[in-house]
Amino acid sequence: GEAVIAIKASDSIQYTAFKLLNPLRLVLDFSNMKKGQLSDSLSVHQGVVDNIRALYFQEANVLRMEVVLNQAADYDIQKVTSNQLTIHLNQAKTQLAQIQESDESTENSSETESGSAPNTDMAEQASIKTNDPCDALLEGNKDKINLNFQGASLQNIFRIFSEISGFNLIIADGVSGRVNIRLYDVPWNRAFEILLENNRLGVRCIGDNIVRVATLDAMASEAAARTAAKRQAALEKIAAANSGELVTEVKRVNYGLITDVSANLGSLTSERGRVTVDARTNSLILTDVRANVDKMLDLIAILDVKTQQVMIKSRIVQVSKNFFQELGIQWGLTGNLDTHSGDLDGTATTPDTFLKQAEILSLGGQSSAAGLGQFLFNLGTTSTATSGIGFLASNVIGGSDLDLQLSALEATGRGRVLLAPKVTTMDKREAQISSGRTIPFETTSANGTSTSFVDAELSLTVTPHVTSDENIFMQIQATKNAADFSNQDSNGNPTITTNEARWEVIVQNGDTTVLGGIFENTRTEVEKKVPFLSDIPIQNMNDQDTVAELFIFVTPTIIKDR
Repeated sequence: GEAVIAIKASDSIQYTAFKLLNPLRLVLDFSNMKKGQLSDSLSVHQGVVDNIRALYFQEANVLRMEVVLNQAADYDIQKVTSNQLTIHLNQAKTQLAQIQESDESTENSSETESGSAPNTDMAEQASIKTNDPCDALLEGNKDKINLNFQGASLQNIFRIFSEISGFNLIIADGVSGRVNIRLYDVPWNRAFEILLENNRLGVRCIGDNIVRVATLDAMASEAAARTAAKRQAALEKIAAANSGELVTEVKRVNYGLITDVSANLGSLTSERGRVTVDARTNSLILTDVRANVDKMLDLIAILDVKTQQVMIKSRIVQVSKNFFQELGIQWGLTGNLDTHSGDLDGTATTPDTFLKQAEILSLGGQSSAAGLGQFLFNLGTTSTATSGIGFLASNVIGGSDLDLQLSALEATGRGRVLLAPKVTTMDKREAQISSGRTIPFETTSANGTSTSFVDAELSLTVTPHVTSDENIFMQIQATKNAADFSNQDSNGNPTITTNEARWEVIVQNGDTTVLGGIFENTRTEVEKKVPFLSDIPIQNMNDQDTVAELFIFVTPTIIKDR
């Protein structure tokens, strides 16, 4: 809200009002005034006013009242009578700040003085000084000085400040007038600041020790003129560049999508320039001044590059659960496995140059590490295989190409390699492999019997992305849909069992990621017969459950240009 300060003196009042920063305050100096019973500090905390401080300069017979503000404010000083003032302070509006002075010769009972505490005007001046290279000349704690002048030339006062400070001072033509000033024991930079503010002057530093003083209006006009000159120079430069002779060049796009490349060239053309797409030859027709055409050709050379290609090698293997225990399995890689201490009797072995963040563990087997050879682990491939089973505790196998050896797999019927494809795709393009069959389904309704087809297939979808450090980020989806003829509906249609896995992984170029844990439970009816005795009514049928696990190995390799 509004804050109102009433001042009453025993005699007529002569005052000067101005504004200061750091801290934000409105200052009134009353000449030929005694302090009287006025306290040094008065706490207010109303509206924009925090407190009021009183300072008395005995030698100059000047009483100063500082109104400390908590934000930029507009003020209105009304001289009610010759010895009474009223100050109204409100939150600052957007208008420029005004600094006003009162003189005894212009006083009357209806006189009103308006201004603004530091806002737009002072912010602009502060901004000018902040960007100048010699701000240090006007900041900090400087030597204190005494000034006592009546009717002195403003230019002569500034020359005195030049001698005191040591910097070179340039005074603009518009700086003129006379001042009455009497200050004691005041830092010279503060006195210099007061002198500038009282006379609506600003400074601009040039180099290390040159200060130019001019009116705020002149400095604002000069700043606007400099900005306009820079803008005009830029426009003239653009106009000169665009006023040259038009040239035309045809550029064929080899790898990029021509519409995308063309869209990126729009910001480089002038008003007279144009880009035409010729879809038949996959070419761009560039018409513009020479400089702009060269810029477009440079951009095309950056964008029209060959997209990297990735070869995806995969192994999809389905193995029955009993196969591990009864026949054993060998997982091998076509590389050299470094020798490390430890074996598979429960001691972890970490071939760190061969596997990334992986350990080979044993879950109770009796296999010996000496017989591993090039295999990650060996559970035996003969009838003497033990019940031990190794476990690969990682989803990334690194170091060489995967060579999955499943001994006796096809012969025993306990497992099989479902898919072992190789496919090449471009960066960020999906590669899909599928293998299976289409199963007809008959449905009966009031309109008759209709047949639909459902795919029972094994599919693998991989979308690779080559990173800047030549690692490969992959989005992988593996799906296995199979017909279960042991479970049929009323029309004799089999049910479709679905196994699906999705995952995302980052592997190094040539490394392998592996996923397991997709199980499939199959129930079969087994009938055992004895010749000539099969018709005897005894139980000779039993059900067998077979649990199979699906393993998926994916190895991406970046195809290098030869």
